[in-house]
Amino acid sequence: MNPGTQAIIVGAIANLLLSLFKFAGGILGNSVALIADAIHSLSDLVTDIIVLFTHRIGKMPQDKAHPYGHGRAETIGATLIGVIIIATGIGVIYETWGALSADSGQTPSWLAATAASLSILINEGLFRYTLRVGEKTQSPSLIANAWHHRSDAISSIAALVGIIGASQGYSFMDPLAGAVVGCLIVKVGIDITREGMRDLMDTALSDEHTKKIHSILREIPEVLHFHDLRTRVIGGEFLIDLHILVDPEMTVTEGHRVAEIARRNLINAFSNIQDVL
Repeated sequence: MNPGTQAIIVGAIANLLLSLFKFAGGILGNSVALIADAIHSLSDLVTDIIVLFTHRIGKMPQDKAHPYGHGRAETIGATLIGVIIIATGIGVIYETWGALSADSGQTPSWLAATAASLSILINEGLFRYTLRVGEKTQSPSLIANAWHHRSDAISSIAALVGIIGASQGYSFMDPLAGAVVGCLIVKVGIDITREGMRDLMDTALSDEHTKKIHSILREIPEVLHFHDLRTRVIGGEFLIDLHILVDPEMTVTEGHRVAEIARRNLINAFSNIQDVL
């Protein structure tokens, strides 16, 4: 089992147990915020399944029908995760707003506070673990899933604040915290969806990456000038196209050697370049 698949399965098992634990803690502990947080954990479980599917496709090798590989599957998975997170957040806001309007006056118990505290610790651990694996394997879907774990940790913090406030006599703080949780979930979903759409639209690399490419090319004496630089990202890997100008008195063989030097220097400077043309 590769590290990416292992991280996804660990996260899925943790999210299943957390959602059940938080549902029980929210119902028995009289906390609307914790129930909202449990729904968030349940959405994490759904996204884990999506990530597992798209990650396995994305890591498939190039073939005749997919000469650039299958990396787009991971980007599609990350974007889909973002959309699901947004929908989950909107649903949480709707449900907690109804609870806030009703104001049942129930006081959350210590059980709800304990469940929220445990959720914070576990989700922060899942975030750090999944992000480390995602960055190491250059997996957009894993990185998106890691931030979903972090959003769950943040929402649990909001739930805990609401639970503590309600236990001190401010009953409105528990459902209000649930609404805040929903807003945080939507924000994370928008960020993930926007990043996925950027890659699907073949958005160029950042200015920082572009400046680094320029710097590397300028260090090659035989490269007199370069233009028509085009970059894009597929499944976390960079594709770079550009034209270079060399001395017109060079032979074709010498010109090819300069082009190969430029190509190798760029590949060596970045850990996730698929190809340079």
